[in-house]
Amino acid sequence: AAATSSHSFVIVPVLARFEVAGMTIGCQTDRWEVVTSNPAVRPQSARMPTPVPPRLSEHEVLVPGLDPRHDGVRIAQLSDVHVGNMTPASHVRAAVAAANRAEPDLVVLTGDYVCWRRSEAALVHDQLGGLRAPRVLAVLGNHDYFTWGAGVRSALERNGYEVLRNQTTVARVRGAPLAVVGVDDPVTRHDDLDAAFAGAPAGVPRVVLCHGPDRAPAIAERGASLVLSGHTHGGQIYVPGITDRLMKRIGLNYRRGMYDLGGASRLYVTPGVGFSGVTRRVGEGTHA
Repeated sequence: AAATSSHSFVIVPVLARFEVAGMTIGCQTDRWEVVTSNPAVRPQSARMPTPVPPRLSEHEVLVPGLDPRHDGVRIAQLSDVHVGNMTPASHVRAAVAAANRAEPDLVVLTGDYVCWRRSEAALVHDQLGGLRAPRVLAVLGNHDYFTWGAGVRSALERNGYEVLRNQTTVARVRGAPLAVVGVDDPVTRHDDLDAAFAGAPAGVPRVVLCHGPDRAPAIAERGASLVLSGHTHGGQIYVPGITDRLMKRIGLNYRRGMYDLGGASRLYVTPGVGFSGVTRRVGEGTHA
């Protein structure tokens, strides 16, 4: 979705809008807009609930310092796809189709492509293929490492997607540079912020991909403009007054949505696309 330019912010530096599709991010001269694709699940029976197809959700973020050429840029984000017996293949393909309909300039993938079985790595290649953008950039999540990190990475790469392992790449987006920093999974302690930011050029806005959102405060200290994460499923089963308290007790402080990290840094946590543990999502913030 296109955003309106807000050049009336004359007392502040040039800002840009990115669209993150939960699956996305797109960009315009004063705001970033986050477009995210997440499952809204409507249980059909106690035994086999059928997920409603993923949808896009758009959010705007003020980010200083983007080149005017980034006006209207779109980035699509998919996360927590969890291919396998919990997430129907048709659901994954619908997420890919929705991301492509957003016509992104860049696609980012933020981890947990499998559940628990090594055989699911092959499904990642088959089901998650076909994302259309000049570049598709990914990081791994805890389930990927729990299951078969090398196999999942290979499946993504065979689709032509680039897996960032504590490294920075500079994407030429509509002719202007944008640093995309990939922080490897912090849940399984594969993250290394020094290595990840070592190649990040000064004076270029930084979009950071990191599966676990609780690493975001430390990432923000490295000059991140926007951190994109997943991992939490929005709680997956959300009970007001209980879910947030339980999540904080186990160290999960960012359930879903947009967070101000201080300074110019923002964090967006998408509830993601797929299912893990149970084949349903219930409650506020678990869908989009």
